[in-house]
Amino acid sequence: MSWTTTYRSKLAAFSFENLAKYWRYCRLYGVRNATRLALRRFRTHRGSPPAHATALPSPALDAPDRTISGIEKIISVVIPTKNAGSTVDQLFRRLKSQEGVKDMEIVVVDSGSTDGTLTAAERWATKVVQIAPEQFTHSFARNTGAEYATGDYLLFMVQDALPLTNLWLWEMTTGLETNSLAAVSCAEYPRAESDLFYQFLIHNHRGSDEINHDRVLAWDESCSTYTGIRSNAQLSDVATLIRRDVFETYRFQRNYAEDLDLGFRLVRDGHKLGYLQSTKVLHSHNRPAFYFLKRGYVDARFLVELFSSFLYPDVDDKARLYSDIIKAYSKVAQSTRVLSGLQFPLPVRRFVDDLRSALVADATGTVVATQVFDPDLHELMEYLLKQDNVSFAKWDARTNMILPHVLDYLERLGVWISGIYDVVDSNLARDIVQAIHKAFALYSGTHLAYLYMTLASRGEIGQSVARLDRTMLSGV
Repeated sequence: MSWTTTYRSKLAAFSFENLAKYWRYCRLYGVRNATRLALRRFRTHRGSPPAHATALPSPALDAPDRTISGIEKIISVVIPTKNAGSTVDQLFRRLKSQEGVKDMEIVVVDSGSTDGTLTAAERWATKVVQIAPEQFTHSFARNTGAEYATGDYLLFMVQDALPLTNLWLWEMTTGLETNSLAAVSCAEYPRAESDLFYQFLIHNHRGSDEINHDRVLAWDESCSTYTGIRSNAQLSDVATLIRRDVFETYRFQRNYAEDLDLGFRLVRDGHKLGYLQSTKVLHSHNRPAFYFLKRGYVDARFLVELFSSFLYPDVDDKARLYSDIIKAYSKVAQSTRVLSGLQFPLPVRRFVDDLRSALVADATGTVVATQVFDPDLHELMEYLLKQDNVSFAKWDARTNMILPHVLDYLERLGVWISGIYDVVDSNLARDIVQAIHKAFALYSGTHLAYLYMTLASRGEIGQSVARLDRTMLSGV
């Protein structure tokens, strides 16, 4: 990068948008912490995810009359399982019906199923490996399955993902072979019964319209930032196909986000990856809000551990953060009351504005949520409430550390919904409120991680924060 380009990029940091963001961070985190974060960002080359990625061919559409040439490779499908339920039979049937590959084996690594998962696996799978529940980690289970596999390629899947067509595996393999890739992943298509929060997650995961297509991922200058690395190292164990020789060199290494870590190490060493937007698996979850609080926490901890360029605001006032989380929790929990006072259907914009107004409305006194939308999350709020020095000053939506992020999420969610629906009925309104509950949990989790990492960097972790850290990391 030339001196002129660097100089211009530094001047661009003083845009009106960035100055407004700095002022907002001053209100949320204090002038000292906001300034410290701004200086770190100013000194770090920002980069950006590639706007013009290399497009992969669409093998299924390019094949004349759907005639395909067989893939002369053996593919080993490795699936960690535990109490997969009735859908695992459907997964096995979909895999067995795949066309265009020479041979395929299914290796199941089960960690203590007590339903019919093992029975189904023994009926369909080539090999069933059992490990103790306490042995399970995302890396250990997959590495163990790979050790029992004999194929030329390894396909790592999850137990609740379903190929959408009989050519899905052929498309994945063709994308990998024709582009000389080390590994390739595909997109997700949400189930009909999936919740709005997860559907919006999948939408955001696809990226911008400019890169919303099949593409090759490799190391470039954007990888100087964690956002660029995440975009360019995009592997997903929902469905990732990788060359066996490559995997044996790298293997999975982490207990969390093992797929992103593997992708990062691959592109860092010069390998190319593929992401197939046109090839999909059916996959989604309806998880409670508490899960997303823990996910937000672990995500932030992992990003700092893996990417030195990940920047976060210093959060060093435990009592204030706990108070802000509890007050935001109360406001979000009470947002359900908005539904009873509205006449549906309503224009999307009108409903979003009404919900926003309810969230920022003045509130005074010690407010504890009276409506529990997630018992585990409520239990954690009760724990935070009992901590020393937690106070309840007058409610101010502008300075609350959590609520501005929730409001920003509501705005982006509203824009997305407006592109799909003209009006909101009572059912969609409830889905939006539930999505706000989960967004609150996610941002609360990330800020609790900021607190832990800030105190850890200063050697100031107390017993209560250490105990909370163990709770957040357990079972993820």
